[in-house]
Amino acid sequence: MRPLAFLLGLALLAVTGPARAEADDSAATDKIVKLNKRAVDEYENLNFDEARKILNNALGACAQSGLDNQPVAARTHVHLGVVLFAGFKQKDQAVKEFRKALDIQADIKLDKALANPEIQAVFDEAAGGQKGDANAAVAPPAAAADAVTHEPVTRAEQGKAIPINVTIDSSVSAKKVVLSFSADGSEDFGEREMKEESPGNWSGEIPASATEGAKVRYYIEVSGADDQTLATKGTADAPLVVALRAPAGAVAPMRRNTVEAPKKAEETEAGPPSWYFGLGLGSGFGWTTGTGEINSLDHVSPPGFAAAKLGQLVPEVGYFVMPQLLVSFQFRYQLVQGATAFYATDGSCGPSTVCSPASYALAGFGRASWLFDLGSLHPFAGGTVGVGTIRHLATFPSEPHCGSNHTSTCIDTVASGPIFLGGTGGLLYNLSPFFALMAETNVVAGFTKFTFNFDFNVGVAVEY
Repeated sequence: MRPLAFLLGLALLAVTGPARAEADDSAATDKIVKLNKRAVDEYENLNFDEARKILNNALGACAQSGLDNQPVAARTHVHLGVVLFAGFKQKDQAVKEFRKALDIQADIKLDKALANPEIQAVFDEAAGGQKGDANAAVAPPAAAADAVTHEPVTRAEQGKAIPINVTIDSSVSAKKVVLSFSADGSEDFGEREMKEESPGNWSGEIPASATEGAKVRYYIEVSGADDQTLATKGTADAPLVVALRAPAGAVAPMRRNTVEAPKKAEETEAGPPSWYFGLGLGSGFGWTTGTGEINSLDHVSPPGFAAAKLGQLVPEVGYFVMPQLLVSFQFRYQLVQGATAFYATDGSCGPSTVCSPASYALAGFGRASWLFDLGSLHPFAGGTVGVGTIRHLATFPSEPHCGSNHTSTCIDTVASGPIFLGGTGGLLYNLSPFFALMAETNVVAGFTKFTFNFDFNVGVAVEY
């Protein structure tokens, strides 16, 4: 019985052992395939360092799993060759990687989505050296691969046209040069004919309407008199890619403090925040003239600057019309302290004979502010228009019957407004992507009761 059990155990191991090994190989292959996909995504987004790192990790996983002579390893070597040549201009290293791939899988080809004439030429060079015979693949003829001299544009600003310049070899009888481009998220290519500015030198531009996303793709096609394609730089299947960044003066106000490499359309984050909420505290002073509010017979003499005691609370809500343009409404609640009660003997203050001074003032301001981006720091400046009342304190020595003892010098409020025009400026400083500290100065002129008022506020702001 025991020998029978032993034989059955050996049979079971013979069946399950290879199955387990096959499952392990499949899991390792899936992991390496996923690493390759991640690396290609990073390469397409121009993150060459990250793509190279991921591919080296994939090759390490191949060796660790015993798959370094399998097709998945060959494909990884191909991808690494593409990254080394296109991303780092390391042609010799790229040739070595392509040859390693061909050693593993002699019939391997470049990915159609990654191949362009330059990369294909390097791959064919590796393949030719590998085969070492007259039938080996050769680089494309000069008319196809070398006829178009063009330094690929890899980075540009969003919302702006991108100039494209090429030089066509004199051996090519170019009659027409077409620039094809595709905006981010679109599968279709638009076309624009380039102009020959001088013999052999052609220029054109990708229009601003195609540069609103994270990237734009393009390629160049040279045609002869019979519209036959003579040469290309890039193709529809393997276009040149331009990564698009927000303009240097744009804020994307409290979203990012560093420039990130653009991602694929389906992976991009939400755009800059739209709403702004601020809360500030402050005080101010202004030019005071006119008469007191309690006793209109008291004239400010001489006119001059006076404090807007005690201070103001200024909540604000706004909306980003553009990443750098904030339109907002600010409410100003002024708490007035320091004025004295007025004791009238002529009955003008009623039966109590006491007129109490104003204790607050209200005003509202519509604002438009332009923000600048200095990393975490965002200076801003803008204009403001408002309605309401701003109050200042004035002392009237000719009225010595105020205060609790009825003998103090009267301190009355002087109102200005109800129309205000002026400007604002200040700083926002990011503490986090959605939270900032704020400091600002508001300068307004008031009409029809005149003042020239300065407010200084500090506070916090949030966005989403």
